[in-house]
Amino acid sequence: MEKYLKARLEEAGIAFGRTHDLLVLHQLALPLEPAWAVLQPLLVFLNPFAVAYRYPGITATKADAKDALRYCREGRRTIRRGFGWLV
Repeated sequence: MEKYLKARLEEAGIAFGRTHDLLVLHQLALPLEPAWAVLQPLLVFLNPFAVAYRYPGITATKADAKDALRYCREGRRTIRRGFGWLV
């Protein structure tokens, strides 16, 4: 999700700094892609995977990891539609 959001921002020439925070990136992308507002609940769940779980010390449960994969697939479909790519 992070790379898709960053790609859209980069394409539009919007600076976003060094961050893995999906919610920050999403807020920056919303003016460009209002239809991506539906991603908010997914990104709230996924944000710890992009930030906290990325580094040693905090881990996700197996159930959370399975949910994260499902949410990533759902979010990827939405974002790819925004790019005009086949889903």
